Amino acid sequence: MHKLKKYWEKVSADPVKITEMEEIVCEALEEVRGRCPRLFWDTAYKLHCVAYGPHFDEELAKKAVSKMKNIDGTCGEHWTFEQTSQFADQQGIRCKADWYYVMNMLHSDFAEILGSDTNNYVRMAKAYINDPDASEGKVLDAWLAQMEA
Repeated sequence: MHKLKKYWEKVSADPVKITEMEEIVCEALEEVRGRCPRLFWDTAYKLHCVAYGPHFDEELAKKAVSKMKNIDGTCGEHWTFEQTSQFADQQGIRCKADWYYVMNMLHSDFAEILGSDTNNYVRMAKAYINDPDASEGKVLDAWLAQMEA
């Protein structure tokens, strides 16, 4: 059998065939998910990183935030993606989905300490994201580690 990569090269100019191949691969990955979850999640992470780098995309960030159990007894976001994006623009932050996650995570976990002043969260989130000795994918990797635990 040919190397699988050659199949992609063969159909690269035909969008219909590319879509068909994507469907085949996605169906196979779902089968792998049930039989070998570790391989599935490792593959999903690699695919995510090809598309977005080691960062949240908006959809995944919103999903992660929606599952937060906040210290004040509520669940989910305190700030919307649009609100945190405005703060990110003001701070020169380019990974807005990471920023959205961090702002809401800080409120979820530390509202009793940081209070109600949004500036406290902005400063803390900026320090967290710009940590000079952390890897580029710190925010996503920390969330993934928490999900595994």
